[in-house]
Amino acid sequence: MTPPSAPDNTGELITRLKPVWLNVYWIQNALELCEGLWQHAGDIPRKYHHFFGLVHDFTIRSAILDLCKLFDRSSRRHAKDTIPDLMNYAKGHITDAYASRLEVGVLIDLGIGKKAADEIIRKLAARSDRAQQLHSLFSAIEARIPTCQNNRTLEKLFLIRDKVVAHQERLDCARQEEVQQLPSLDDLEKLNHWSSSFCQLIACTLTNETFAPHTVSARMAALDVVVRVLRKNSIPQRVASITKNFIGNNFKPKPTRLPRSQNESGLAGPRPSSPSRVPAR
Repeated sequence: MTPPSAPDNTGELITRLKPVWLNVYWIQNALELCEGLWQHAGDIPRKYHHFFGLVHDFTIRSAILDLCKLFDRSSRRHAKDTIPDLMNYAKGHITDAYASRLEVGVLIDLGIGKKAADEIIRKLAARSDRAQQLHSLFSAIEARIPTCQNNRTLEKLFLIRDKVVAHQERLDCARQEEVQQLPSLDDLEKLNHWSSSFCQLIACTLTNETFAPHTVSARMAALDVVVRVLRKNSIPQRVASITKNFIGNNFKPKPTRLPRSQNESGLAGPRPSSPSRVPAR
């Protein structure tokens, strides 16, 4: 039996989608800021280590909390704007009015193979049984939503959030070592990019809204600050090197760990995409 196409309920869907999308935006900024700082941490004069160490600590903790918020779930007491809850709402309010806006690239980014993605787009373009096709598509995407059971990066983030960032538990030595080791920043970026693609899927298929990437780069802003600090401290050769190399740099982020204190100056970096409006926080 073909599920019916629900009445257009774009306004309510956008109300639920925007908080998730903005969370993706803040995570992107945190990760980009880390990249900008960590890539050239060795160039920062020692007297500025305390400040940049604070920025490092705050951005890492912000990324951990916000990534966990994306994949949390509502409880009986508290309704939440998260990816699983957005999916549950979207499945019950499918409309075929905007399905033709969906692009192959979004499906590939969500983990659907190129051949299968092409077939989905072809069937949606055919306009027959569109509601059925969308229900099948959403079921396939729902099975790919990262959880602590199927995604080690997310499992580790929830552990660190619960034991260190959101709470301050007394831990034995083995647990302390476990929570000190963060997933690689590349893995964090992949998780956030999947979230961004999920928001694009919802916006494309169920609304007539477009969520354009934000053009301001937190990474570039961070590197600009580093350059200014070096100029102030008369280190022209490093300024020239950074200015020449930070655009298009193929820096590969490495696994890092939660800083032991806000004074710790060991810094280290990735790249995402964000909304067109910078929200008030």
